[in-house]
Amino acid sequence: MRPDLGKRLAFYFGCLFGGAWFVFCSAAGTVWLLVSPGNRQTLYWFGRVFCRGLTRLMGWRVHPDHPDRLRAMRPCVIVGNHQSFLDVVTFGSIFPPRTVSAGKREIGNIPVFGWFYRLSGNLIIDRAHARSALASLETAADSMRTEKIAVWFMPEGHRNQTERLLPFKSGAFRLAIAAQAPVIPVVAEPLTAIADTRRRLARAGTLRVRVLEPVPTEGLSPSDVSALTSRVRDRMQEALDAMAASAL
Repeated sequence: MRPDLGKRLAFYFGCLFGGAWFVFCSAAGTVWLLVSPGNRQTLYWFGRVFCRGLTRLMGWRVHPDHPDRLRAMRPCVIVGNHQSFLDVVTFGSIFPPRTVSAGKREIGNIPVFGWFYRLSGNLIIDRAHARSALASLETAADSMRTEKIAVWFMPEGHRNQTERLLPFKSGAFRLAIAAQAPVIPVVAEPLTAIADTRRRLARAGTLRVRVLEPVPTEGLSPSDVSALTSRVRDRMQEALDAMAASAL
């Protein structure tokens, strides 16, 4: 028997079952939102049912070091590194209450899940139209303050499995300053701890996640966006480097 055969079978089983479970949970969430529009707990329960269900089935343990930091402050902006489509599952399994996400306009076009995503009140960003994107951020800042919610961003903008974070998009940090809300950086170690999506292998294991100390934005103005973006990225890169070194 080939050494990697079991891991490859586990990967394809996870894709097949996970895909079917994903569609079912998205459809159920859409029905829930049609009955209870604007419910801010929908994504939290989607994470508990779909994401935690799949991680348990696969034998994955997603272990954040300070989970309390994800819940302690509202409003806030949460920013995480972006490695793979599996981020939906891994980060989704630790998704805190009263949190929405920010995503590209194309996500809303995905059948079934796109409907659920839009109805959940997530922030849809149209990067092709700067004025529209800015208006979305201003509206989101108002919602964050009045409804006391968090918004989760992947500021790299694209999947990245290298050891260096990509340059960050500024939207998350513009929003944090507009809302005068803290930024909470979240860093997951390389996904190869549980799955190698390039080689199509999966195995049971633990994925370590660092939840860093909040970065305050009180008193900052739009002119501070660049400095804030660099500060947060540097902290996240340091955490990623430390986890990579400890795994050797």
